Amino acid sequence: MFNFNSSTISAISLILFITSFFLTLLLVSLMIYYLFKKLFLLAHPSTKLLPLDLDVFNKDLETFGFAYDLNQDIFFSTPNPWQRKYGYHQAYDDTAPLISLIIDCEPIYFKYNNRRWLIEFWKGQYGMTTGGEIGIYVSDDKYRSDSDVLYQSISDRELIPMSFILKKKKELLIKRNDRHWWLTGFKLGEFSNPSDLVMNITLTFPNQDMLDAFINGLTKIGYTNKHFKVQNQTIWIIYDKPFNKQSKNRNKITTLMAQKYNKNNCQQYHKITQKQKTTLEKINYLRHKVPFLYSFIMNSNKSEAFFKEYRPLSNTYGEGKVK
Repeated sequence: MFNFNSSTISAISLILFITSFFLTLLLVSLMIYYLFKKLFLLAHPSTKLLPLDLDVFNKDLETFGFAYDLNQDIFFSTPNPWQRKYGYHQAYDDTAPLISLIIDCEPIYFKYNNRRWLIEFWKGQYGMTTGGEIGIYVSDDKYRSDSDVLYQSISDRELIPMSFILKKKKELLIKRNDRHWWLTGFKLGEFSNPSDLVMNITLTFPNQDMLDAFINGLTKIGYTNKHFKVQNQTIWIIYDKPFNKQSKNRNKITTLMAQKYNKNNCQQYHKITQKQKTTLEKINYLRHKVPFLYSFIMNSNKSEAFFKEYRPLSNTYGEGKVK
């Protein structure tokens, strides 16, 4: 194992914040200004912005690597967000609870075609959103342990068909289906404990050898035939309680404090936007109340630039660039 210095921890925290907390940053800031600066805004009126339509809203979200699906009222990662260049490291999961990401993490490591592979599942509370993820990564590193490797995001030619259905206490929340490397779905304002959530996952591999290698990694951590089924090169998995040990940072105190904070933010968001139905309508309402703040955040276009300022992991172990 290697020791992280303070700049490394800053980088890890930053990328997690950017990829999963852009919504919290925007909406919490909007709520604070709406609640506590209303008199100031009345005294100093700002230029009102035109209402967002779906296309304009998704254009604004591009800088964060996400898009909005109006039909499901969810956010999801795009195929080629800037985050794709920086891969995955276990430290990202270890740091997550410290910034109010209370999520179940299930990495499955396996070897195939003389390379090290990682397919990971996530589900839980991402700040003000409930969501789930599937990520696929690869590494040519033959020496470090799995927890020490900075994995690369897979290339376009290595993408596989995948899908997941996320349910909360048997109620359908999110459905995602795509040929992807990082399949995600997040529902803003929904509060959940990770134990409330179940993911039904489907992965279709290009050949039997890769499927067998993945199943070997799956069974090593505790999965049995009652947790998955196979037909041809497709596997169906029920992801309920993770078999992997979770981050030591996700202790009772951290979880309690983070979830209390997350729940309160979700409640305030719904209280302020209770007359609006969809997320797009709610965002437009908040944007109308504090237009300058929305414009400042969305026009900053600094998300990747900020990360590039602090990337000792990438400098030390090589960027997770797609080949």
